[in-house]
Amino acid sequence: MRPRLLMLAVSAVTLALLAGCGDRNVVIAIDVLSYLDPSLTQFAFGPLPAAPGGIATGEIPVIRDVNINLVERPNDLTKVQSVSLEFGAEVRDSTGSGADTLRLYLSDTATDPLTTTAVATLPVALVDGQVDTVNVSVAGDQRLADLFNGKSLRLSATNSARGPASGADLNGRLKFTKITATVVAGRKGL
Repeated sequence: MRPRLLMLAVSAVTLALLAGCGDRNVVIAIDVLSYLDPSLTQFAFGPLPAAPGGIATGEIPVIRDVNINLVERPNDLTKVQSVSLEFGAEVRDSTGSGADTLRLYLSDTATDPLTTTAVATLPVALVDGQVDTVNVSVAGDQRLADLFNGKSLRLSATNSARGPASGADLNGRLKFTKITATVVAGRKGL
């Protein structure tokens, strides 16, 4: 019963905010990372031995097809106009050097996220013994606005490492630190 009362309260507040004159918008920050089990947001990779040109792992799913339920009632009252997305990670390279590419995929509930184009791509340079925090911002993507206009979406994230051309084997650890969406919505036909 409580979730229903909460949803009615959120709907009432949203409707009140949008009922005013002019082009009033609601801005909602969604911490998508908080929807994920912490065990899914960190992983280790390697060893990738040194080889001419570096050995590539190919794209490996780290988070595979997690369903994210969004707030339902405000979507009945508002239409998403834009979404900006922040995607970040902390990378600890324990040995060796190389490169990594992290990709974030989002899709509607009927589509496997890994069959779509990545919504965010985060290149990472790995340096022996170094901790690095990397971030990327994505804005102006109509696909994102359409996805966040629904009641739920699906999420996957991948890792694609390349080992060193020479020297020590590459071993590293990675932790996703940020997947946030800032949603701007306006009233829907009121």
